[in-house]
Amino acid sequence: ALLLAPGCSTRTNSGAGDGTAEPRRGGTLQVGLHLPLSTLDWQSSMSHPLPMVMGHVYEGLFALGRDLTAQPDLVDEYAVSEDGRSWTFGLRAGVRFHNGDSLQAGDVKASLERWRRVGPKGSGLAGLVAIETPDTRTVVLRFDRPMGQFLLLLLGSDENKAVIMPAEVADASRTPGLLTEVVGTGPYRFAEYREDQFVRLERFEDYAPRTDGPNYQAGRKDAYLDEVVFWIVPEASTRVAGLESGEFDLITEVPDTEATRLRHLEGVEPIRIGPGVLLYLMFNHRQGPTANLDMRRAIQAMVDPAEITAMVVSDTSFRRVHPGFYAPESVFADAGERVTTRTAQEYLAAAGYDGQPLVIQVIATDLMQQRIAVALVEEGKRVGLNLEIRSYDLATWVAKRRDPKELNLYSSAGYWVDPSLWQPEFNGTFPSPEVGFSSTVTDRIFNELAAATDLEQRITLARHLQDAFHDEVAMVNLGFVYRLVARSDRVHDPLGNLALGNLTLHGVWLSP
Repeated sequence: ALLLAPGCSTRTNSGAGDGTAEPRRGGTLQVGLHLPLSTLDWQSSMSHPLPMVMGHVYEGLFALGRDLTAQPDLVDEYAVSEDGRSWTFGLRAGVRFHNGDSLQAGDVKASLERWRRVGPKGSGLAGLVAIETPDTRTVVLRFDRPMGQFLLLLLGSDENKAVIMPAEVADASRTPGLLTEVVGTGPYRFAEYREDQFVRLERFEDYAPRTDGPNYQAGRKDAYLDEVVFWIVPEASTRVAGLESGEFDLITEVPDTEATRLRHLEGVEPIRIGPGVLLYLMFNHRQGPTANLDMRRAIQAMVDPAEITAMVVSDTSFRRVHPGFYAPESVFADAGERVTTRTAQEYLAAAGYDGQPLVIQVIATDLMQQRIAVALVEEGKRVGLNLEIRSYDLATWVAKRRDPKELNLYSSAGYWVDPSLWQPEFNGTFPSPEVGFSSTVTDRIFNELAAATDLEQRITLARHLQDAFHDEVAMVNLGFVYRLVARSDRVHDPLGNLALGNLTLHGVWLSP
């Protein structure tokens, strides 16, 4: 049976993905990708579409399973001390890097040390005091405080991955965003890159798969394709036209307005992806107008998520209003709701707002960000808030959202299945220390979440975190949307991986 996340499409087309045909090795999968790569260094960036490309090149100690929990990947076995301060990991035997070297504990140590230094989510290892390698297949992480099961999710999360690379590459790549080589242990190896044009991956013939069953990004990973070429095609209409003409076999970020038409098009299948993606508004918390709490509360009070999501997607089945900051499919979703006690106009008056324009930064090619900004501008007019949209190319947008003199507001998106995953984004360092949010209340809750192992305790803490985020307006919930990819009927996905999270091609194969 085709296994899908809640709310995902179960329709198949011409037998594609039904699991009845025998998988075939060979062929080149042509993918139409919606964004360029801002860097090749996944360790140092949370930018999309890095997980969609590099998730096939690199592996970590853990990876996300179908239920979006952390499952062993490069790890064979692991144990934690009674006090929760020491975690021991045994590495799988026979794993090779794409350069032919065998994976050893020293590579893991060097990789984690680099990720801790350059990765936005590497700050989750703040309590780490030592990485020990008693032998070539054993890694011991020692902490100055109890570290609960969240450690495994931190190491397995695919947004800013704690990927493992050869020690010599990790040691030589001192600058965030710059790697001397792209070398991983994944089922596909990095072969060619032409900036803003394409990325080409080749099957790694010496890949050592796990022996357990396939499990989304974990478990056994079968690389049936000879090559995968990710063509960078920012224009949605061009991607859709390329799928229809046969130029592309698979495309990402399909406009929801195309869903109905594609469902009735011979040889093509649209697939809704779960879990729900939270759209949220981010602020400059340190300087400028939005450093004022009453100003942020005014924006929080004016936002209507139903209106925002309706602007982003027209199909009601692709949007959802939900008060929580965690994916509706997450066990933490039912975290309650805080009510705003004053009107936006009252908060603006308390902030001493004098009508000056506030800037919303958007990526010029990101249609979702553009639509969100347009909706926010209109909502601002109703309450007397002057919002102004400025569009930039991706690299400029990334730079300007870090600049305290440039940043007021920007929108972001992601699916959050665990409260601790918010910590790297709200610990005062993201997107830069000059603009990022932190507070003593949320820091304390994050520390308690990291140490907690009981699920009910973590659910309670998740509710407290959400309340604190609301009260201090760390960000604003703009509603949830569901993304859409589409494939031709020669693309077979018997595992249903295309309907989950970030694009994952393990087990995907092509008809002749």
